Amino acid sequence: MTTNVLFLCPHGAAKSTTAAAYLEREGLRRGLDLVIDNAGTDPDPVVNPTVAVRLAAQDLPPGRDPRRVSEDDLNNADVIVNIGCDIPALVGDGRVLDWSIPNFSVDAEVAFASIETAVDALVGKLVTQRVPESGDD
Repeated sequence: MTTNVLFLCPHGAAKSTTAAAYLEREGLRRGLDLVIDNAGTDPDPVVNPTVAVRLAAQDLPPGRDPRRVSEDDLNNADVIVNIGCDIPALVGDGRVLDWSIPNFSVDAEVAFASIETAVDALVGKLVTQRVPESGDD
């Protein structure tokens, strides 16, 4: 069964972009069936240059241009990872994980490491929730 994961951050240009790229890499490595997307509530025009350089250095796609989250994005997501957005409609929604990640402008290395750790934990949850398909014993 496919799991739709949506990462949200205010600008859709750094934290959510990084998290989406890391989850894509780890999800593929672990054989998870995922659809991964990211967006922002007040999107920047382009991906943060520090993020683009770091992802390229790790042979990860730099992500698409930031875009505004839509109602359809929220409705179609099985898991919403909220990284610093204030969306009152999501309060109390059981699909929402709230991550506290430091700003890239303060300490990019700490931000990258924090996202990688959080993505690893998310992958662990997704792996344990996966239901074995027939023939998988």
